[in-house]
Amino acid sequence: MVLRMNHRSPSPKPDLPGPILPKWIMQGAAAQDIDNACFSSGSALALLHVALHDPDLAVPADLLRSRLTLRAAMNCCKIEGRSRTEAELRDACLLTVPGDAMGPDGDMLAFWRAGIRVRLGNRDWQTRITTLVPENLHEIIGEALDLSVSGAGGPVAKSYGVLTRILAVAPRHEAVALLCADAVLSHALGWSRPMPLLALHLKRSDMRQIAAGEDARIAVHLAAAHAAQDIVRLSYDLARRAGHLKAVATKLRSKGSDDAIRLFLTEDAVLPSVMLSPKIHGSDTSMTGRSARRLCDRLVELGAVRELTGRKMFRLYGVA
Repeated sequence: MVLRMNHRSPSPKPDLPGPILPKWIMQGAAAQDIDNACFSSGSALALLHVALHDPDLAVPADLLRSRLTLRAAMNCCKIEGRSRTEAELRDACLLTVPGDAMGPDGDMLAFWRAGIRVRLGNRDWQTRITTLVPENLHEIIGEALDLSVSGAGGPVAKSYGVLTRILAVAPRHEAVALLCADAVLSHALGWSRPMPLLALHLKRSDMRQIAAGEDARIAVHLAAAHAAQDIVRLSYDLARRAGHLKAVATKLRSKGSDDAIRLFLTEDAVLPSVMLSPKIHGSDTSMTGRSARRLCDRLVELGAVRELTGRKMFRLYGVA
């Protein structure tokens, strides 16, 4: 059973920096020529890599990936013909009673949440990705990942290779193909865990084109370029918001507040009754339901966290 409510508060517009790369890199010739498309994706991915590893910027990488999984799941639902909001996906995944089926929307978000937890530095990371997909796809996925990782070409070329191999034999498993492609792309870039990129911008028509064996390299490079630039903007925004949360944390007096802050810096949305109580997720720290609610109320007062749903019950909270 999924507990659904219809009352939702509108998300505030984030104060994001404007376009970071010059227009001549991101527009015009890039959409017409593969060489220019490659240059666009390479420029944007290099910029993103620098931002993610800048100690002065201090991007909250786990929170960033969590936010991006929601967007990836939403786009994958759209590719499958279901238009869903971020709020609907959160509810389907986080408000499902343990043991009950989440339904296709909740399963989609849960799939991406599991995917970004795979550690790409482990030797068996491909096997771990394979365990997330339906059993009848294990051999196909394992072979596609092995061939793409060991194959020639740059990061985007490798990810394009895994897309073509999977969609050629499993054309309706777009979400699986996109997770594998983003895992291969992230691994090729030397990142520790998969980060949704192609899953944010590739369209249903692009996936159909790839499945049909048509050349979609330009579309894939442009998807990587636009996703990378969007993530750079989001990284700056989340770094600022995370900095504010860390600053106000010194004003908290409740037991377990440090572990709770770490959770907020990891998860896009926190359900206090489950994720903070009776134990704070990812820790051995106990917290009562009342203490969890009071902590969230206090963080809202301090402007560090906001309530995401506008409801009186089954509330979700995230970094403001």
